[in-house]
Amino acid sequence: MVYEPMSRRAVVRFAATGVVLTVAGLLLRSVNIGVAVGAFLLAVSLFGLAGYGVLDRVVDRQKRPRR
Repeated sequence: MVYEPMSRRAVVRFAATGVVLTVAGLLLRSVNIGVAVGAFLLAVSLFGLAGYGVLDRVVDRQKRPRR
């Protein structure tokens, strides 16, 4: 099995979903603080996955020699 870095599409999806959940958390903050905190925690984890994907692609690009 050959290792493949995370696709650019997956990184963008994680980041976009994180932005949506951040905005939802801001809107829900005055209604239900528990749900807002959950949305923020989920958004932070998605931003972490997106950051990992970017780092993974950068490291993979540096390891492979250019042809």
